[in-house]
Amino acid sequence: MKKNNYFVRRFIAACITGVAILAGCAGFTEDGNSFSGVSNEGLSFDIAQHFAAARVTREGNADIDEAKDSVTFVLNIFGGCFKRNGSFVYDSYYSFADEYHFAYKFRNDTLLLSSYYEDPSTKEIDTGIWVGGTSGKLDGTWLLTQCMYVNDEYGCGNEGYNKFFKLDGDKVEYRVEDRPDYDYMHSYFVNELFEFLGNQSTIGLRDVFYGSRYVDENAKKYGIVVQEKTNKSMKFTYDNHVFDLKLNYARYRDSVSVSLSSGETTCVGNHSIKHDVPPELCRDENALYLQSSRSDSESDALQYEKSNYREFQDCIDGILGRERTN
Repeated sequence: MKKNNYFVRRFIAACITGVAILAGCAGFTEDGNSFSGVSNEGLSFDIAQHFAAARVTREGNADIDEAKDSVTFVLNIFGGCFKRNGSFVYDSYYSFADEYHFAYKFRNDTLLLSSYYEDPSTKEIDTGIWVGGTSGKLDGTWLLTQCMYVNDEYGCGNEGYNKFFKLDGDKVEYRVEDRPDYDYMHSYFVNELFEFLGNQSTIGLRDVFYGSRYVDENAKKYGIVVQEKTNKSMKFTYDNHVFDLKLNYARYRDSVSVSLSSGETTCVGNHSIKHDVPPELCRDENALYLQSSRSDSESDALQYEKSNYREFQDCIDGILGRERTN
């Protein structure tokens, strides 16, 4: 399978939030790359300190089989939103456990966790690269790097968050933090915004968390000239219009708010997602935003997702004085 950033992005999300892993542990395949592990000595911050400040996403138990070099994480969900008899109700007594099976291996002080991934279009072995612990010891606090293997192919992404897990005996806890230095102006969202300006394709607001190497290429392709830029704002010109783009708020697995201004018009794009719906959102008035599809779990509890991307796109079309063509 040809390696690309999409698979890097998908697995980094899957390793903690839980894309369905349909088989048991998959063994490691040694490849021809010269990768020898990401040394803890090269880390630019204290992993334990960042883990302590990060927010908890999942907790559960771990079952380690040292004879088979395998570990199973059983992550728990407590409480959920359901549609019953035509209305939405929150069940505080609901519980569910997701099981994720990994083969593990150490390369120096780097931990490799490998799983078999399968869906209707692909079958592959995905291997995440974790650092921060001690060689030969699963217990500890581990950081998921921006690099991984898909089958035998090694590649790296650039995402707007750090993900951790801490293993202590048979207890495991996952946490996530947003990277304060992340360049949101070099994300898939900006790439899609530039494409929308040029050909009215769809803008994915939550793609602001995933780095793209095509932003500069698409700016050149569509005649976009960047005049000023920080990691959270950008001033650029397109089609004789001057645009100011700002990231107002971004919290991974929670919400995003961006604004794009030109002249007297400001277009605001908002996206919110709750994989574990709180009781206050489990209401009939939110019926349009409560969905049964959960990419991070096989639980039948609903998730909440609300986005005004269509209004955001229409507002941009209004600035450019054009009609929607698709």
